Amino acid sequence: MADNMIVLEKMLDISSFRHKVLASNIANADTPGYKAKDISFEKELQKAVGGSKEAYEITEAQGTLENRDANTVDLNIEMAKVAENTLIYNTATQLLSTKLRMMKDAIKGGR
Repeated sequence: MADNMIVLEKMLDISSFRHKVLASNIANADTPGYKAKDISFEKELQKAVGGSKEAYEITEAQGTLENRDANTVDLNIEMAKVAENTLIYNTATQLLSTKLRMMKDAIKGGR
């Protein structure tokens, strides 16, 4: 059970960090020359579960087209990524809450 909680904790950490990266993209949507960035949630989770203590690998977002001012932020894509990331975060939060409630019930003796 402790391993599951560690994975959920890592999921929360990674999705929280990814949210900051995506928010930075949105904030710089009108900044000339800004290149959209992202992290791979799946890749970072695999590294974290494997015990890696490396910093998150921030990469230039894939599949983005430069507009006239060489900015690669597409607000529709960024908002879709934020929505996906929010679902991951909320799911991990709910699962962790359920695990903690189960532990609390076990400590109370099921009462």
